[in-house]
Amino acid sequence: MTGAPEGAGPGTGQGAAIVTIAAGPLTVEVAPAIGGSIAAFHGSVAGRRMDWLRPVTATGLARGDPLSMASFPLVPFCNRIRDGRFDFDGLGVHLPRNFARSPHAIHGQAWQMPWTVEDAAAGRLALVLDHPPGAWPWRFRARQTFALDPDGLNIGLAVENRGDRPMPLGFGHHPYFPRTPQASVTASVDAIWSTDAEVMPTLLERNEVVERLGHGLPVAAWVLDNNFTGWDGRAEIRWPERRAGLRLSAGEPFRFLVAYTPADEDLFVVEPVSNCTDWLNLRQLGPGSVGGTVLPAGGRIEGSIRLEPFVLG
Repeated sequence: MTGAPEGAGPGTGQGAAIVTIAAGPLTVEVAPAIGGSIAAFHGSVAGRRMDWLRPVTATGLARGDPLSMASFPLVPFCNRIRDGRFDFDGLGVHLPRNFARSPHAIHGQAWQMPWTVEDAAAGRLALVLDHPPGAWPWRFRARQTFALDPDGLNIGLAVENRGDRPMPLGFGHHPYFPRTPQASVTASVDAIWSTDAEVMPTLLERNEVVERLGHGLPVAAWVLDNNFTGWDGRAEIRWPERRAGLRLSAGEPFRFLVAYTPADEDLFVVEPVSNCTDWLNLRQLGPGSVGGTVLPAGGRIEGSIRLEPFVLG
């Protein structure tokens, strides 16, 4: 999940435009042209700035690199598709490589395309993306809303199939969290997709990681890049040395969770998503194992995610 993808971002010329919304002690900075990404989500705690997501650096912003952002949208699929290939409704689809040297397509197209500001008001921002048919052979419109109140941030994500034939869809968001030595993640899930060396799913099982995650998994103790099924829509992140925490919650169809805890970086990821890795090649296993949905022509689906910071007593 690291490294600079080929063709990432709209380029330096557009990368610096930031739209800021605020409510009470909280501030969200959004970069519409850089994949419709969140650049920073921070607040004030005891008179000092607290970043609830890993903020973009000046270098990352100048490069227009979505991987340097605080979070970016995942549309029209989450995670990887093996070799960028799948068959659907009589179509053989071949997606180009879009992530470093990986042979697999990753995270959809929306994170590498500029979004447009549809509406902006106090504490609220709406972005849209109109995707024409191309390597992904379906026309769709995606819409993100960011609604901030003094207690937290609501992220709404909706996708409409604007073509004349059914479209497969998976979507979600990709937040990066700052890593500290004592950081932990707690979430209730049913099973984990174990993976091969290319981070592709091999076995759906219930193991020690699932059990530890349910009771609070120390980020520093595990190296993960896995998708979990049967998520109940709630997760809690804690940074004891910062005396801070964050509650992440999501509604349907975000019932899959990705945890990425690299050993050598100052970040980790907890993603609410609607499908597992390579779901388009694993549909025979059923929606409970792989997720995803099929939007009929003119169909629309939406979901919401909330990030709610809190201070540890």
